[in-house]
Amino acid sequence: MKHLVTAGLFGAMIAAGSIMPINANADEMMDNDAVQNRQMLMDGIGGAMGTLGCYLKGQCDLPDPVLRNLANGIAFAAASAPAAFEPQTTGATVKTTATEKVWTDWDDFSGRFPELREAALAVAAVAGDKSAMGAAMGDLGKTCKGCHDTYRSK
Repeated sequence: MKHLVTAGLFGAMIAAGSIMPINANADEMMDNDAVQNRQMLMDGIGGAMGTLGCYLKGQCDLPDPVLRNLANGIAFAAASAPAAFEPQTTGATVKTTATEKVWTDWDDFSGRFPELREAALAVAAVAGDKSAMGAAMGDLGKTCKGCHDTYRSK
């Protein structure tokens, strides 16, 4: 009977030990997914900014509805970003440029997205008017830069 109890306890210890790495791997996978989600969201903003810049520089010709959709896409991403950044992903192994200050100064960080959204909507409102778009894009770019300078590692 003693050997049966010992074997049972040993089996339970092995089972517990094999479950722990699975849980750790699951946490890491969830954190990695959250980081990659944020990266795709921010890459979408960057891609839209680049395409709008292409238009303003005269390097590509885009119809007004496309310009408006690009700017509205930035506004939508800005509205979605706080929820995407909310999880603190300390277990992630995916390389990220987000600094810990995102979470230690959460109120300031998350409070910047409404400004980004409004700046993007201002671009959308003047889509097709290069002069007005240039000024609005300047404001949008400053909004992006201010956040990147504070919350993104180089």
